[in-house]
Amino acid sequence: MQNLKITILIFSFFFSLPAFSSEWRAVLERAGFLGKYALGVSYEPTLNHAVDYLLGAYQIGGENFYQSNFMYRYSRWHVPVHGHSWRPLQMGAFMVVAMNNDRYFMKSPDQYPESNYYDFTAVRYGIEFGSTFTFFPSRLGLGYHLRVFDNGVVAIFNNSNRDLQYYISSGISLQYLF
Repeated sequence: MQNLKITILIFSFFFSLPAFSSEWRAVLERAGFLGKYALGVSYEPTLNHAVDYLLGAYQIGGENFYQSNFMYRYSRWHVPVHGHSWRPLQMGAFMVVAMNNDRYFMKSPDQYPESNYYDFTAVRYGIEFGSTFTFFPSRLGLGYHLRVFDNGVVAIFNNSNRDLQYYISSGISLQYLF
């Protein structure tokens, strides 16, 4: 219940922000540690800064679980491409809050070497790098982001397996600028 209150607080913060000289986007994201699918909004108060809030869903053993995703993203460059907009490099940080934290990061389809391999918490955070291309006049955008979770960094040092697919996740997003 506490996580639901935090989610509502963050969501109400987004809608209390001023709408002048800013952009709002509806966002649908697939994977990238945000859940199998995530749906939410993105708010860009200035040309270089954006904050996103998405609700994500994932499955463990056929049962659905939900999470809140909060991201901050910085874009230094904006490249016009034949009337469209490309942000070639976006850097940011993200936080994931489990809405049903009694099982979040406590069970996994993979086996870990020890029962306390990761700390059991409902809040995870990480860093991301990505790129977004917005098509005008349709106002549709496509984004691609690579993310590293905090426990991915821990696993790199605690695990002899150096295969990057276990520590990095990528996500693709469809965005509508309104």
